[in-house]
Amino acid sequence: MNKKEYIESQKECAKLLGLSYSDYNKSLKNIKCHKFTKSASDEKKVKKFLAKLGITEKDLKKGCDNI
Repeated sequence: MNKKEYIESQKECAKLLGLSYSDYNKSLKNIKCHKFTKSASDEKKVKKFLAKLGITEKDLKKGCDNI
């Protein structure tokens, strides 16, 4: 794909989204992605929540084995 074809494809994408070419390019620069991280505090929160429910992680695993 050469530069001219690339620009044309970008313009087509912008048109499909109902954006101008410049707005489309700006939106591509501002893409934000959520990071999925698991911290020790998250694990503590989960264990605390399970304790409030009166179940353990083993109980959850047993329930998943039956599915």
